[in-house]
Amino acid sequence: MVAKRVEDLKLWQRAVEFSNAVIAILDGPGFLRDRRLRAQLSDAADSLVSNISEGFEQPTDRGFAKYLYDSKASTAEARARLLLAKNKKYISPEKQQELDQIGDEVARMTTGLIKYLLRSNRRDRGLGPR
Repeated sequence: MVAKRVEDLKLWQRAVEFSNAVIAILDGPGFLRDRRLRAQLSDAADSLVSNISEGFEQPTDRGFAKYLYDSKASTAEARARLLLAKNKKYISPEKQQELDQIGDEVARMTTGLIKYLLRSNRRDRGLGPR
């Protein structure tokens, strides 16, 4: 099945779950004191979903893949900042591991879609005016 909307992509759905799970921890006491880490983690979580959405609207597969690379980088940033949050004792090791596993899944799914897009290399994804 070809996705007609970004919301139809399993990757987008899982990325939203990861983003929501990250956002859910940001009201913890450590994050309320460490506003910089809170903002950075929030931005990374927002960026990973936004880049998938922006890329989906690109007219070529390579254009979409470029945004997916950016999304994958934001996923890596979120995972790194979650590790910092654990080290600062803002979240438990168990919570960090749980979130990291979801982030790893999102990263692997992103890599898979990038590989597919680069192989198919469509120059017209058929996303003209709607």
